[in-house]
Amino acid sequence: MELGYARVSTTKQDLDRQIDALTTAGVDEQRIYVDKKSGATTDRPGLTALLEYARDGDVIVVHTLDRLGRTVRDTLNLIHDLRERGVGVRNLADPIRIDSSDPGDPMAQLAVVLLALFGQMERTYSLERAAHARAVATAKGRRIGRPSVVSEAQLAYAVQLRDGGATVAEIVAKTGLTRSTLYRHLPARPAEPVTAAPTPSAHAPKVSAEPDTAAGSEDRLECPTCGYRPETRREMIPHLDDLDTVWLHLDPGGQVGERRHCARCQPHEQVVAVSCTRCGVGPLISGIDAGGELPALILRWLEERGWATGTNLVCGHHT
Repeated sequence: MELGYARVSTTKQDLDRQIDALTTAGVDEQRIYVDKKSGATTDRPGLTALLEYARDGDVIVVHTLDRLGRTVRDTLNLIHDLRERGVGVRNLADPIRIDSSDPGDPMAQLAVVLLALFGQMERTYSLERAAHARAVATAKGRRIGRPSVVSEAQLAYAVQLRDGGATVAEIVAKTGLTRSTLYRHLPARPAEPVTAAPTPSAHAPKVSAEPDTAAGSEDRLECPTCGYRPETRREMIPHLDDLDTVWLHLDPGGQVGERRHCARCQPHEQVVAVSCTRCGVGPLISGIDAGGELPALILRWLEERGWATGTNLVCGHHT
């Protein structure tokens, strides 16, 4: 039996071209296994299901050999293990056609090694080109990464409103930005000097590793993380608004730590906002990749609090 396998590296890419080529080659669509994960790892659900299903005499058909893997070692080990089980591998679109189901063909073995090597070289060069492009863009002062949803005018207006004493709720209503987006983009408020000494740098906030005790704190105005307490009434309302936001931190022991931060100790690097698709409210996460998927521990934390974590994130108030 011929089994198909198709893979793309990210969820934004589609598998239609590969699936069409496999079905055209005669592979039953019900027997085409798919993944949307990097080929640099073998931990792929579709590949795992395919390897569990494959039996002696089956042939795995791929559009190109690099769909199986992007490293020489993993690709060769995989094909070797399949050959030991009597399962062959055949490609469709590579310049060198292979069919590892014939162990007596030395040219097929050589072709497998060459194609695996080409796949790894292509990935290496692709990473180098991307890294060079990012370095050049950064050196020229250009912003890299995904386009920002916040314009410079919106951010300037939000800063002006906050400096004028507006609460986060009022800023949200006037700018149209969500609460989590504001916390991610607004710069920290500068500390008001109380002496003639030079003002310490705003880029070195004091952060405590103590657990969040906001719920049981007798003084609601005192930040449970850094201990700051506002002195003026004008600053109290936005300060309390800041402390109402939940921040999640992944501890080294594999636990989710829940904290509260004032404007002086809020993390501003690698902050990921989790927003309900209905109301736009949710916790902020620090210390994880902004472009990756939410860790399983974070998803479990949300589910324990009534969130729906399917295709769209929906908080417990709207599930």
